Amino acid sequence: MSVSSVRKSVSQAKFNEDASNVIYGEIIIISGIIGFSFNSWYVFGSMIISMCICLHIPIVNIIMSLLLSFLWAPVGGVITRAFQGVDFDNVTGPWGFLFKIFSIIGRTFEELMKEFNRIQKFPIENLADMGDLLGGIFSTPASIVVGGILFLSGLGLHLGAIEWTRDISDTEDRNI
Repeated sequence: MSVSSVRKSVSQAKFNEDASNVIYGEIIIISGIIGFSFNSWYVFGSMIISMCICLHIPIVNIIMSLLLSFLWAPVGGVITRAFQGVDFDNVTGPWGFLFKIFSIIGRTFEELMKEFNRIQKFPIENLADMGDLLGGIFSTPASIVVGGILFLSGLGLHLGAIEWTRDISDTEDRNI
């Protein structure tokens, strides 16, 4: 094994370990949201345990990675829509720039909450209803591009975390 192969393997292992932190953070956040919506600690705990177990099941972990990656795209679409049409020409000085950024962040948070409330009240009965919902989120080319980039980035992180999980739980030294 050459020196460059060892260096690449170590770099990949470090990336996979960092990616596992992201996916476990997502698991805790999603479990918290679902547990909070059901008002139950038992649901919260069972979601954490079941999603961690799903990381170790070969086909289920890839499906879970795809589903978690699909959640990144609408967030990117909503955030991008908040920055559409922002005029930075009349900003003077660093304080003006910070004020503008904080106002955009506040508007983005309001936009995310509005979309979240819309999703909760939206009766998804068929595929056309889902298309209307996603059409509103991805209404601009920038939101489509940023949503796609976040989906692909999330998928890379999730697949790296799956590889890390396989490395940790494997009893054989398959990489040597």
